[in-house]
Amino acid sequence: MSEGNQATKERIAGLDLVRVVAAFFVISVHFYLNCGYYNVKLAGTEAFIMTYGRWLFLTCVPLYMILTGYFKLNKTFGKEHYRSLIPILVAYLVISVMKVMAANHIYGSVYTAEDTVRSLLNYQMAWYVGMYVSLMLLIPFLNTMWHALEGKKQKQVLILSLVFISTLYPIVKYVAPSYWQMLYPFVYYFVGAYIREYQPKIKKWLGILILLLIVLAESIGSFVDSNGSNFKWTFLGSVDNGYNAISVVVCAVIIFLCLYDVDIKNGFIKKFLMQISKVSFEIYLFAGISDAYVYYFAKQRVPEGTAFLPYFLPVVLASFIGAAVASLIYRKLYDLAAGFVKDRIERRKEAKNPEAGNEEAENEEVGN
Repeated sequence: MSEGNQATKERIAGLDLVRVVAAFFVISVHFYLNCGYYNVKLAGTEAFIMTYGRWLFLTCVPLYMILTGYFKLNKTFGKEHYRSLIPILVAYLVISVMKVMAANHIYGSVYTAEDTVRSLLNYQMAWYVGMYVSLMLLIPFLNTMWHALEGKKQKQVLILSLVFISTLYPIVKYVAPSYWQMLYPFVYYFVGAYIREYQPKIKKWLGILILLLIVLAESIGSFVDSNGSNFKWTFLGSVDNGYNAISVVVCAVIIFLCLYDVDIKNGFIKKFLMQISKVSFEIYLFAGISDAYVYYFAKQRVPEGTAFLPYFLPVVLASFIGAAVASLIYRKLYDLAAGFVKDRIERRKEAKNPEAGNEEAENEEVGN
């Protein structure tokens, strides 16, 4: 897709909005890890409000997975697909090293050189990257299977089958052997593919109502399950903190359906969403750094736990803005470096085979 004004016109603003919301939800989920929420007892109005938000924001990673299915549905086996992993892995390595430097600066010698290498290789710096890279390796084959299915009904049955064997276990303790829960990324991927292909619509008021009620039920369930103690990760969270729970799946799908087809008329807002959307992956990575600095200073003034609730929006926005600015700068530098490398490679090719370069130029003129 071309850049500039043409990109602003051609891009679907609703999908950019989904990405921005997902990125904001990621940093919102980090709020709970950093403010001490998991160290206090679930009791009182403040704790309930925080628990409610926690379950709502947990849809962040599922939203990214649905987006992956939506955008990657027609990717086929080939070098181009696998080359698309390069900027992802480069961003992961570069920003993770920056994260190590930031952590050692704030907290002292947290990471040794050995710790850094180990954490990079096992994706401890960003578990989502490991999951995403693994999914990317399978995407051409998943798409082959998807397109081989005969019609809408078979695709619906595939999704429902995956939902049945991988998302019901946290609520119903035996539906299928528990190891099938690990297939939950396929649920989100194929849901995204289905939405891309059939463009389903939803009554937004009804979707929002159902979403609010499900999150309410999750929050009440957390309070009941904790029984006056700390938040229990085992409640709907047996796999990756709950991303595979059917309630989280439904909430993520509702949020996606409510946002992906939103028609935004304002040009400034569309361009803003587009710019942030383009670096949403980098925001996810840089959030670890911006969180470290924001919460380091915030904890010097605010006690951990529910006392952080009134400061939710300021600290989350501060971290989000910091991560977004860093991401935009990183992407600009990456594009310059990638352009330089690409130019050098092309020059070498032309030097070795100048006739091929002239032939390409002639083809471009004919195409124009």
